[in-house]
Amino acid sequence: MEEKNLNNNLKRLSEITEWFDKQSEIDVEEGLKKVKEASGIIKASKERLKEIENEFEEIKKEIDDESR
Repeated sequence: MEEKNLNNNLKRLSEITEWFDKQSEIDVEEGLKKVKEASGIIKASKERLKEIENEFEEIKKEIDDESR
């Protein structure tokens, strides 16, 4: 999975949530795997959001510098 793609990450998190919602009886081992996967996706997504924020700041700085 491409963990840098936020859209894919959100889709996968949604799939994991749906999996839990559909279970009448949770398989603890499988549930643990899903939680670990979701945790990794969330961490990667937070890092990517920070990168995007930094990119926007750089663009803003360039625009401000050009305006002077």
